[in-house]
Amino acid sequence: MAEIRFEDITKKFGDKVILDRLNLSIEDGSFTVMIGPSGCGKTTLLRIIAGIGPQTSGKVYLDGEDISGLPPAKRNVAMVFQNYAIYPTMTVQENIEFGLKNNKVPKAERERLVKEISEIVGIGDMLNRKPSTLSGGQRQRIALARAMVKKPKVFLMDEPLSNLDAKLRVSMRTELIELHNRLKTTFVYVTHDQTEAMSMGTNIILMNKGIIQQEATPSVIYHDPDNLFTAQFIGSPQMNIIHFDDSAVCYGFRPEKVHLTNEPGQYFYTRRGTIVTKEMLGSETIYQVRYAGNSVMVKSLEDTFEQDSEVYVGVKQKNILLFDENEMRIRPEDPRYDGWMQKL
Repeated sequence: MAEIRFEDITKKFGDKVILDRLNLSIEDGSFTVMIGPSGCGKTTLLRIIAGIGPQTSGKVYLDGEDISGLPPAKRNVAMVFQNYAIYPTMTVQENIEFGLKNNKVPKAERERLVKEISEIVGIGDMLNRKPSTLSGGQRQRIALARAMVKKPKVFLMDEPLSNLDAKLRVSMRTELIELHNRLKTTFVYVTHDQTEAMSMGTNIILMNKGIIQQEATPSVIYHDPDNLFTAQFIGSPQMNIIHFDDSAVCYGFRPEKVHLTNEPGQYFYTRRGTIVTKEMLGSETIYQVRYAGNSVMVKSLEDTFEQDSEVYVGVKQKNILLFDENEMRIRPEDPRYDGWMQKL
């Protein structure tokens, strides 16, 4: 068991409140990704778990045990940082076993653990090399191995792939998913990259200004957002949002849910517009269509239309989401839903 529970967590820096009485549970064995814009509190929360940035008030529980007052070394968690935090003067083996030596683990056991873990992360043939001779991906594996040899209950990762190039990030994402599947340990991963969040997480916690906007699986958070912030933060291009005339209430639909046709289609929502931009991206094409003072993005697998073409925009009712004046979702079971839908 490695469930993490936050109880009324508040964090202040001077007079600035970063987190205010936050309550949250992270499920045992999950790959939980915390995502949100810079300054939203996600890294602060990670550091609170690690004990390297203690909360101002509130409690943190690991497996039901209050660890709020425990020093980092006593918490049975391991953290992988953005900058790897490996020692350049030590060999790969010395870096991996550094924490084991500090904990007085016998030499034979250290060597067994280093050999086992280094093989798992694919650096078993590099143990005598210095980090300066290795690539960014290999150095990241050292940081992972050093965390793994501690056999922690929880792995904490603070944007560990952000310093890697795009191609390497993709392969390392796959490796981390496979690592989680193999270890069955609780992973808590912080990122600002929604592709990482959606592809890696079994559970996503979306934060903004210290407040949890939504906690759900990637599928739910994408297809069934609770509020306007979630709907627009997740997805690229972001969800199209249009306000009803003279109202704070709005409706939205994702770019890939829009159908472009030369003639009006049998869709709940149909508008005639003009393609003002076109981006051909290989497997898909992004169109910007303007109509009645609105501009919407359309993601299509078809490279059919040209810029300045007159087209019809069509969206099925099930793909249109409503948001009220407080930017909260109006779902079909809400008594307000039908009235606003009729205005379309």
